[in-house]
Amino acid sequence: MSRITNYVLQIWAALFMLVGASFQAATAADAAVYTFAVIPGAPPAVMSKMWTPVIERLTKDTGIGFRLKFFDQMAEFEREIWSGTPDFIYASPIQTVVARQGAHYIPLVRDSKLADIKLYVRQDSPIRSIDDLDKKQISFVGNKNICSVYMQHELRSYGKNLTFMQNYAGSTKNVILNVLMGKVDAGAVFASELEREPAESRAQLREVASTPKFAPHPISAHPRVPVQVRDAVKKAMLKLAATTEGEELLRPMRLDDLVEADYNKDYSALEKIDIKGMTNWGQ
Repeated sequence: MSRITNYVLQIWAALFMLVGASFQAATAADAAVYTFAVIPGAPPAVMSKMWTPVIERLTKDTGIGFRLKFFDQMAEFEREIWSGTPDFIYASPIQTVVARQGAHYIPLVRDSKLADIKLYVRQDSPIRSIDDLDKKQISFVGNKNICSVYMQHELRSYGKNLTFMQNYAGSTKNVILNVLMGKVDAGAVFASELEREPAESRAQLREVASTPKFAPHPISAHPRVPVQVRDAVKKAMLKLAATTEGEELLRPMRLDDLVEADYNKDYSALEKIDIKGMTNWGQ
C-alpha cells in the first residue's frame, strides 16, 4: 500500500471516529431527561393531575424527556431554584427574578394577560386613600405570594412612613371574607381573582390602591439546557396553546394564551423589591 493511500485511509478513519463521537453525543443529548419543577400551588397529587398531561404532550411533540418535580413546601422550591437544580421551572414573577439572580434562568413563555393586585375595603369603610391606611390592619394571602409582596412593597414605597399590621389569611377567599366581615380594614388580592367571586361580594368592596400591571408566571429554563432544547420547548408550548386541545390542557395553569417571555421587558422591573428579605426566602 502506498504512503499516500495509507494517509488517506488514516484521514477517513479519523473522520469516521469524529462523526461517531458526534452521533453519540447527540444521542446522549436526545436521551437526556430534564427536570421540570413547578411552584407549589396545591398538594402534589393535585399538581400532578394538572401538569402530567401537559408534560406528556410536550414530550410527544418534542421527543424530549421530562421529569416533573412537585413540592410540599414553598421554601423547598425556593431553595431549589436559587441553587439552579431544576432544568425547567414554572415560578411566580418574583421567584423568576430571584432565580435569574441566583442561577441565570431564562424565561421562555408566559400567558399574554398582564396581572395587577388591588387593595380593597368595604363600601362603607371610612378609608378613602392610601393615607388612611396608616396603622390599619391589612389582610394578605401569605408572605411568599406575589400579591402580598408586591402590594406591601408599593405601600412601603409610598413615601409617607406608612405603617400597617399584616394579617395572613392563607387564600384569596379568606382575604375577601376578612374584609367583608370587618375583621380587617383592607385586603390585597389579584384583580382577576376578585372577578371570579360572586357579584354580591364584589358589590360590597371598593378599590383604594393598585400595583402596576406585570407579566404573570413564566416557564423558564436553566442556561445549561442546550439552546436547541430550549427553543424546541418554547415552540412546542406556543404551538400547543394555539390549539383547542392545548387551551383546555393549559387553562388550569392560566397558560392558555401563551406568548414569548422576555426577562428584561417582563420581569426586571421587579428587581427593585427586596424579594428575599420580604419572603424569608428558603425558610
